[in-house]
Amino acid sequence: MKNPQTRAEIIGKYGCLAMCYLYCVGICPETEGEMIKHISAAMDKGLLDEECTVLSASKLLAHFTGKSFYVEKKAVSDIKKIKDATPVRFTYNGKGHWVVVENGKIVFNSIANSACVQNGKPDTARVITLL
Repeated sequence: MKNPQTRAEIIGKYGCLAMCYLYCVGICPETEGEMIKHISAAMDKGLLDEECTVLSASKLLAHFTGKSFYVEKKAVSDIKKIKDATPVRFTYNGKGHWVVVENGKIVFNSIANSACVQNGKPDTARVITLL
């Protein structure tokens, strides 16, 4: 352990996509601390870089579930047609934030208030398929 406060800050700022992936495959810890611990462990394993960027969604999901997944990047402009749990990025003023959309509604948001979600628009999704 080198810099726990730095690690916690990075996960808080940039861990939204990784958290959305875990949520989509049923990994929903009971506490915020447990989710942060999962993300930190994934960083330690090299599945996320030091800025919390997901390096390989398939490898991240396989690590946590033991199953194989295919993850497809897809442009979206409307969440109403999304049925299965899917990470979706909303953008606003040049910034982005990932949430999980299911049945046309946001079902998971890792932060309480996101200007990107409140004021922005969806632009990309990650469609997860179990192989």
